[in-house]
Amino acid sequence: MGLVRNFQIDDIPQIIELNTRLFPESSSLSYDIQKNIFEEACFRNPWYDPEISSLVHIEPDGRISGFMAVIPRQMIFNGKLIRVGVSQHLMADKSTLASLQLKKQFFKGPQDLSFTDRGVDVSRTIWERLGGVTVFHGSVYWRRPYRPFGFATSILKKNKSGTDNILGQIISAGDVILSNIPFNPLRPPKPPGYTKDLTIQEFFDSISRFSSFRKLHPSYDHKSIEWLFYMLEKEKRFGSFRKKAVYDDSDRLLGWYLYNLKTGGRSEVIQIAAEPRTIKQVIAHLYNEAWEGKTVELCGRLDPHFMKEFSDRLNLFIPGRNWMCIHSRNQEIMNAIQAGDAFLSRLEGDLWFF
Repeated sequence: MGLVRNFQIDDIPQIIELNTRLFPESSSLSYDIQKNIFEEACFRNPWYDPEISSLVHIEPDGRISGFMAVIPRQMIFNGKLIRVGVSQHLMADKSTLASLQLKKQFFKGPQDLSFTDRGVDVSRTIWERLGGVTVFHGSVYWRRPYRPFGFATSILKKNKSGTDNILGQIISAGDVILSNIPFNPLRPPKPPGYTKDLTIQEFFDSISRFSSFRKLHPSYDHKSIEWLFYMLEKEKRFGSFRKKAVYDDSDRLLGWYLYNLKTGGRSEVIQIAAEPRTIKQVIAHLYNEAWEGKTVELCGRLDPHFMKEFSDRLNLFIPGRNWMCIHSRNQEIMNAIQAGDAFLSRLEGDLWFF
């Protein structure tokens, strides 16, 4: 049986080899880029805390056979600052025992809350085996198709049905024709008000307005917001990072949305911040911008507080695309999250850095 210890900077070469072998898509990133990502996310993040560290699993022969990134965060629960550990990018080399040991060590940490929002089925099983719980309402995603032919093609490719080049051209032409139909029901109307790029100051000044009506909500400062925006803007694999503040015609801030726009593909929503009375306008601007950006579909995690607003907008709902799992020694924190009384957007979770 191996042992688990804190991740060290000298481990990075072995972790890159493991990452490239277990996740072949990572081979599109050079060694230097991967090295920078592991250093930046694990050692230079603005919440860095050596007590809440990323972890490695070491075999008796000294070989690293498992890794789990852990990003510390800070949140507010019932008005008090708490420590959070966000589990990301778990990988183990042909050993479920390594995954189990990594998670067990993670849960022993000093954080008040352990959290993941991209758990796969195997990971979810481990969380529950070790006393964690699955948050089912936090594991539902909405999908809004814009180009139905392209959307259908993506489903076929996922199911390995495949399409040839000629069929792909016909599908593309079909979406172009539909997009130009004046009364296309998938085309969102242009909403009133306007958008502009969200600034760090706007985010900092207003995040509590849009989140503090929940018992649990994130705590940010200028440094952490700047770091998150920097990391998201330099990552190009998932599209172009967009951060838009939404204003009404009286110049009042209604909220904002953060997402990766991928023209001709699936665009992923990272965060929507709004009040109950302004959420419809914020969603309307997001949907309109995504349409203008020629995305095939828009996808995001459902906020249970705004279920009706999303169900009214021709969305598909997909449970278990990724599982949200939590673990805490404080049952009140667990209860608040399970009751939906928490602001946990994808910005607070796993941001695909690795």
